[in-house]
Amino acid sequence: MASSAGYDRKLALIIGINRYVHTSLSYCENDAKDLKHALEGIGFNVSLGIDCNRAEFLQMINTFVTGIQRTDLILFYFAGHGKQHEDKNYLLPSDYNYNHLTTEDKHIAEHAVNAQYIMNTINDKCCRITIYIFDCCRCFVKTKAIGMHQGLSPMSAPPETLIAFACASGEAALDETKNNRNGIFIENLLNHITTPNKDIEKVLKNVSRGVKLQTNGFQKPYRTSSLTEEIFLVTMRNPGENVFFI
Repeated sequence: MASSAGYDRKLALIIGINRYVHTSLSYCENDAKDLKHALEGIGFNVSLGIDCNRAEFLQMINTFVTGIQRTDLILFYFAGHGKQHEDKNYLLPSDYNYNHLTTEDKHIAEHAVNAQYIMNTINDKCCRITIYIFDCCRCFVKTKAIGMHQGLSPMSAPPETLIAFACASGEAALDETKNNRNGIFIENLLNHITTPNKDIEKVLKNVSRGVKLQTNGFQKPYRTSSLTEEIFLVTMRNPGENVFFI
């Protein structure tokens, strides 16, 4: 088996939001809870937030970050609404409610959570490996015109970081299900993320293939990475095999 970049602990922060002031969603809470269960099964210490308002969202980030050490592998997952504005990506908390009383750029900056803020805050801890999964920009209608107004914009990965998006930039992830419980992206992720001795980028390639097939090519996950080694979230040694971590 190939070697994997070494880390001491696996920590995850997972946030799923169904209930919004406008346009609530159906599967984000299940997605967050099921991913938590899967990650805990492969040795992650997981912090979970459900239907967080902005104050709760920011508190969860700040509390989580204080526990990060340099030798950790960190995974952040968000399921809910996301929006880009002036080339910045925002994750929308449950209490986000643009009232048109101010300009949207001022309102979203003060009432949503800037994805770059999350990345900068975690990156400042200089941990070993970081994985971000943005399962957002969900919509109800399979119409590309809607997705074009709410999709996230591309983001650059800091050193030793992988960023995965449930859908292509400027487009939307479907708020639909094939298994009557999970969104399409997380259903496929759950099918692969606990596979032993599988590089995370190969895991996400399999996820993308599954999403593409289930949506007839409408939803196209993508990722950007600066990882320099293979990353195994779970390893299993074959009888008589020595596993070396570098």
